[in-house]
Amino acid sequence: MTHQSALRLDLDLVDSLGRRLHPEAVVVQEDRNLVLAAPTILDLDEEYDLDAAYRAVSAHRPLPQGRYLLLRPSPERSYWTYQAVVHDLELNPTCRPGDVRRSLSAVLADAVRRGLRTVSVEPLGMLADRGLSTDEMVEAFDAAILELSARLMEPLRLVLLLGDLGTLEEVSHRLRSLVLRKASRSFRTVNGDAAVVEVRREDSRLHVRFVPGSLSGYMVTRVSNVA
Repeated sequence: MTHQSALRLDLDLVDSLGRRLHPEAVVVQEDRNLVLAAPTILDLDEEYDLDAAYRAVSAHRPLPQGRYLLLRPSPERSYWTYQAVVHDLELNPTCRPGDVRRSLSAVLADAVRRGLRTVSVEPLGMLADRGLSTDEMVEAFDAAILELSARLMEPLRLVLLLGDLGTLEEVSHRLRSLVLRKASRSFRTVNGDAAVVEVRREDSRLHVRFVPGSLSGYMVTRVSNVA
């Protein structure tokens, strides 16, 4: 049985935000001491297992990496803002891939629970020459996307915003390479317009559809009842 809900991953340039791209939520990277994001007043939501983060901020303690904070929309900001706590500026490198995977997985799961359908995200974990490499960032995103897709019941569009076309092309090829490496089989759609790769995850089969000639992401649809 194929579910109609799917996760769509797109790649775009960062300057598209606010121009042609108007997401319901954005995900920015944050340091565990809250020094990376612009100064603001946090409106923390204690639901959905955010109470630990709330208590940490209230006590002025550093936050654990792999968590996130949440800013509600406001008159000045029409979208939700997730601050993914993935860095520790006292370390070098400042981030580990597992922190990005855990934080992104938690953010996307929360966005789905809130009924959000379009989320844009920075390349989490990358910070000049002190954070993750491009390959490490892509692998962390790939792991989080497949983890969520295996249990996703609502459609979600995730847009990864990159700085230039060269990086976009590099990330696109790397994402496709990772999917193909995990493939149990591949085939073409009935009309032959698109290639489909099947990836097994938990108790589901995931069908990953690539768009011919596109330097973008892909669509992941969950197929249940693994034999």
